[in-house]
Amino acid sequence: SELFGYESGAFTGAKKGGKPGKFELADKSTIFLDEIGDLPLPMQVKLLRVIQEREIERIGATKSQKVDVRIIAATNRNLEEMIKLKTFREDLYYRLNVINIQIPSLRERKEDIPLLARHLMRTISSEMERHVTDISEDAMAALAAYEWPGNIRELGNLIERALNLVDKQASIGIDQLPRYITQNLVKHDNNSGVKVVPISMEGSLKEITQEIEKKAIKEALEEFNGNKLRAAIKLDISRTSLYEKMKAYGL
Repeated sequence: SELFGYESGAFTGAKKGGKPGKFELADKSTIFLDEIGDLPLPMQVKLLRVIQEREIERIGATKSQKVDVRIIAATNRNLEEMIKLKTFREDLYYRLNVINIQIPSLRERKEDIPLLARHLMRTISSEMERHVTDISEDAMAALAAYEWPGNIRELGNLIERALNLVDKQASIGIDQLPRYITQNLVKHDNNSGVKVVPISMEGSLKEITQEIEKKAIKEALEEFNGNKLRAAIKLDISRTSLYEKMKAYGL
C-alpha cells in the first residue's frame, strides 16, 4: 500500500477516500527505492509492471492510472548473484540497470571517514540538542582503522552511541567508543588519552582475566559517577550482566 496506495474500503482500517501511494505522489518526478534487493518477488512483478506499462493500480481499485516516474534504486546486495539464485527477477534487473553507479564501501574510502564522521556528529548532536563540536584525534584514528562492514549506517549508529556517552566535554573521545573499535589502534603513546592499566600477570588465566574485567567495570563506574546504565553501554554489556559482575566482584 505504501508504494501503490489503496482505495476506500480496500481492507480493514483503510482510510475513507483512500490514500495515494509513493508512485502516485512522485508522478512527473523521481522516486528513490532503497534496498531494492530486499523486495519480495511478488512486489518485483508489480514494480516491473510500473516500469513497463507506466501505470499503477491502487489496492482495491478496478482500473489503473498512468504515472510518469523516474526510478533511482539502491542496494548493497549482489543482484547478479541473486538472479542466479532466482531471488531477483532478471527482467527487472535489466529494466533498472540503465545507468549503474558503483559506490565504494566505507573501508575502501577511508579518507572520507573524518569528513563523514564530523558531518554525522554535527547532524545528530543537533537533533539530540547536545553541544558536541569535534571528535578527538585518537577517536578519529580508531574510526579510520575500523573496517565498517555496516558502512555509513554503522558509522551513524556509532556516532549516536558516542554522543549518548559524552558527559560535559565538547568532543567525542576514545573513551566513548566501544572496544571493538578502539582495539584496532595498533599503538598509543602516553599522551593519547588512552589509559594504561597495570595488571598483575601472576596467577591463572582465569584470575588475570577476572582482574582485568574488575578494573574495567570499576573505571567505567567511576567515569560515569556510578551511573550503571551508561557504564554498561560503555562496556558493551547489558545492565543485568553489569549488576551480576558487580555483585561477583564486590563492587
